[in-house]
Amino acid sequence: MIDQFKELYVHDCINGDGMSDELNQLFEKLLLEEFNDDHTKMDELIQSIIDENTPKEPSELELLQQENAELKERQEMAEEALLSLSDMLLNR
Repeated sequence: MIDQFKELYVHDCINGDGMSDELNQLFEKLLLEEFNDDHTKMDELIQSIIDENTPKEPSELELLQQENAELKERQEMAEEALLSLSDMLLNR
């Protein structure tokens, strides 16, 4: 029943226009039968579905590491260009 709810939730809520009657009925059934009317557990299930289906934003650390790698690459390219220019000037 949980897998069916997950599929329907993704279809209706994440990719669709919101909760359908079918999803709403399944929500109520799942809440009562699987989670014993514990709304916290139901909230955790829904949050886990959202987390699984939402692209993760890179952390600030990951962004800084990416920027650092790009800067190192640019530095290496600039150094190679300078060496090539030096070789051309010295060989004249």
